[in-house]
Amino acid sequence: MNNLATETFDYDVALSYAAEDRKYVQAIAEMLKEKGVQIFYDEFATVDLWGRDLYVVLDEVYRKRARFVIVFVSFHYVSKPWTRHERMSAQARAFTEEDPYFLPVRLDDSELPGLRPTIGYIDARSTSQEQLVALVRQKVSGAPGATNPEPKILRVPRTPDQQRELLAQRPPGWEYLFYAGVLWQRRNALEAKWRDHELGYGTRTGRHYDLSQVFMFLQNSLDDLAAGPKNILKVLTPEAQLRAFGAMGEPGNAELIEHIATRLVGMYEQMMDVASTLRGAGVPEELREVVEATARLADQPLQEIRDFIDRFVAEADPIPERLAEGQHLEIEMSLTMTIDPEALERQSNEMDIARVRLGL
Repeated sequence: MNNLATETFDYDVALSYAAEDRKYVQAIAEMLKEKGVQIFYDEFATVDLWGRDLYVVLDEVYRKRARFVIVFVSFHYVSKPWTRHERMSAQARAFTEEDPYFLPVRLDDSELPGLRPTIGYIDARSTSQEQLVALVRQKVSGAPGATNPEPKILRVPRTPDQQRELLAQRPPGWEYLFYAGVLWQRRNALEAKWRDHELGYGTRTGRHYDLSQVFMFLQNSLDDLAAGPKNILKVLTPEAQLRAFGAMGEPGNAELIEHIATRLVGMYEQMMDVASTLRGAGVPEELREVVEATARLADQPLQEIRDFIDRFVAEADPIPERLAEGQHLEIEMSLTMTIDPEALERQSNEMDIARVRLGL
């Protein structure tokens, strides 16, 4: 028999469940984490599991690294090979312990092999999620042994590794850190395009427009430039933010957060591409100035997007400290995009000059 009073564990509890029951278990995992219970839940352990032999790692987790294992018993659970592996590891530990270690939660009436009918269990059908979380906390608070402190919380992730670690830990406010990180990383990947835009450089496209085509080309380019800000505003609507970040007190959706951040930076890239295409097109020499003036209409909206990302990253970075101090968290995600009046007047004047030169 192990002396649990002197043991140190990596987790308070490890959750063992079937993929079909993930929705219920994830809600429990989020609530436990919010209450400060250190849990092993595969969605939170991406970095620890990445590239490792899962057969060995999961055996260590369910047999050695947790103070308790909570098994969510269901029809799906008893029929899966991976859950069988987890169960056998947990039961091997339970056979050597005097105190309860294997904590079953029934999702239906399925019989779990090796689980004696006299073992006490919690029935999720008659126990609310809040009640179950409270029971787990009571169990953990009175258990012998100690749990290693959680690793240091990351700030806005500037690298893919930091991003994976953030998603593995999911500390309070992780949604905003993740969103800022995706914005920062994806914009940073486009810095070469931004420098080209600042220089007024455009790679030759191989497309040439004669006088009968060039004004339609300019109008289409103006339409494409105008589409960028309109689409960006769609991913910043309160409805889009609510779907991605969740309502107050609810966890966000990492996939949707990444999606709207990617779309915002995608529109930023598209506007640079439109300007580059204008500069790289073959047009009559007397129309070069109006083409360049049209490309320059993208300058201010692009700078406003860059400023928005910088401002959001700066606001998100101190979120962990602010939450730890009990501060109320308000993050503004508004972006105002405008066209420089002088640039617009210059483009209009160049268009008039071009028409006069061409007798149009």
